[in-house]
Amino acid sequence: MRTVYVDFETYYDSDYSLSKLQTDAYIVDDRYETIMVGVAIDDEPPMSIVGSEASITEQLQNLCDWDNVQICCHNTMFDGYILARRYGINPRMWTCTQALSRMVHPYLRSHSLANMARFYRLEDKGTAVHNMKGVRLADMDEDTFADYEAYCLTDVKICRDLHRELSYKSPVLNNLLIDMTIRMFTEPEFVGDLDLMQDLYTKEVQRKEGLLALAQADRSEIMSSAKFAEKLRALGVYPPTKVSPRTGKTTFAFAKTDKEFLALQEHPDSEVQALVAARLGAKTTIAETRAERFIEMTKRGPLPVYLNYWGAKTTGRYSGGNKVNWQNLPARGISAGLRNALRAPEGHSVLVGDSSNIELRTVMALAGQTDVIEKLEAGVDMYCDFASRMFGREVTKADKAERFLGKTAMLGLQYGAGAARFQEMANLQGKYIGAEPITMDRAYEIVELYRSVHYEVTKLWQHCEHSVLPNIANENWLEQVDVRGWFITQKDGFGRPGEPGVVYHKLRYKENNWIYTMGRNEEVRIFGPKVVENLCQHAAMQIVMWQTARINQRYPVKLSVHDEAVCIVPDDELVEARAYMEECLNLTPKWCRGYIPVACETEVGASYGEAK
Repeated sequence: MRTVYVDFETYYDSDYSLSKLQTDAYIVDDRYETIMVGVAIDDEPPMSIVGSEASITEQLQNLCDWDNVQICCHNTMFDGYILARRYGINPRMWTCTQALSRMVHPYLRSHSLANMARFYRLEDKGTAVHNMKGVRLADMDEDTFADYEAYCLTDVKICRDLHRELSYKSPVLNNLLIDMTIRMFTEPEFVGDLDLMQDLYTKEVQRKEGLLALAQADRSEIMSSAKFAEKLRALGVYPPTKVSPRTGKTTFAFAKTDKEFLALQEHPDSEVQALVAARLGAKTTIAETRAERFIEMTKRGPLPVYLNYWGAKTTGRYSGGNKVNWQNLPARGISAGLRNALRAPEGHSVLVGDSSNIELRTVMALAGQTDVIEKLEAGVDMYCDFASRMFGREVTKADKAERFLGKTAMLGLQYGAGAARFQEMANLQGKYIGAEPITMDRAYEIVELYRSVHYEVTKLWQHCEHSVLPNIANENWLEQVDVRGWFITQKDGFGRPGEPGVVYHKLRYKENNWIYTMGRNEEVRIFGPKVVENLCQHAAMQIVMWQTARINQRYPVKLSVHDEAVCIVPDDELVEARAYMEECLNLTPKWCRGYIPVACETEVGASYGEAK
């Protein structure tokens, strides 16, 4: 299959750019203009395509047999959406050097074309585009156009060279997943319910204004760190802390630069969001902004799903992009309403498949906790099972509060959470179902019980702390990470043999802590239970993505959210599609087949929310 390398140069201005607008909004805007398109087919010399919109369309359509080529761009979400939306081009396969570079070199601060060219010592990208703000094709003189054309063709050559450097490091499955991810954006099918979205937005604005007004009335509580921390605790949130570089003492991390505090802007509790917004002096909350953006997208047509492939640098899971995080639509508050507003087109339904508690199953298999694996194989509800130990009596699904606490323990304690963190999780989530808050003493009891029962999991923590991390730091390759040796140490981390894995770049022991480098010399602390979390999330991601790729072969996946695959299926194919999805979700890759007992749930609805 031939590869066509494509790069678009487009008009932009101070108030019209990708930094100001969502990608799809920029491309469908009335101000949009294609200045030129740089194209190269395989090893052929790159050429430029210029002209009116109609002329560019004709030249592109006649360039090659698009049904039998692979298109490669750097940030294919941008160039691919232009090709699909404005020129009607959908190739046999998409790929993206930016996605590949995120997967192969996740520790880099930037995966821009310029940065990757420097990293691989390729041709210098140049800066001609910086002089083109506000300049349309008709405004360019001959010399300006020549400089810009040379810049565009250089981009194409760099993209081609970069693809050669990266593509051989990408297994076939990853290439299929990158193509699937791009098509979620370039071939959208979700239809937004505009009336419902606008109603949700209005209610959120009113609710937020009331909360902010109340918060401002109590300004002393907002601005006093101690009082603000108490307000967070009252909402079930453990206040983030840090070590002050000035005093060396532990203090609250409430600054605008503190990542853990900023993350609370997307907390599932809308009251927490409003409280944090008040502290930051923000005029809007994340929930309000999200609703507004979904409204804008709906007005433009079907909603393109933008996900960053290998967006989570350490584990390789998806992250959100395009100013809308599709990975974070909680089942409460305005996000729950937005789920209901994401609808299938007429004559179709939303089909959602969930790989049931895949991380729990993966943790137990990787740790060799055979008693739990046997129970999972027998269909035992592990949340009820552990809750029965906690309460000293049989707990069933009818005992909602008790089962909830068992579930919180099984999912929250497998990665080493202590009593304080567990109490926070249990009390925060418990209030939504009316569960009684637990005391710190009770939290300690549950943590100790979990660790004594799941002793193999705690041994895996210790193995990762005292063996895996030193082996990575000392470049001792091919040492097994999990008890079966499915994952082995590699350069800078660990993974499946021959596949991209978890990366701890420049891992070293510093001041009694294991530290690795991410981004621009950002130091990240890592320890045994956290390694297990990275390991299990990465392993679960590999299993779910393998399942998702199989589903996508027959029914295009239009959204992937953690352990879910979401398809939009014609109503007359729904029974067959559901059966096929369940078949896929009940299989595992060969490397763990027969060892990790998987299970699934599928649901159908007119909207994403109804199918959840």
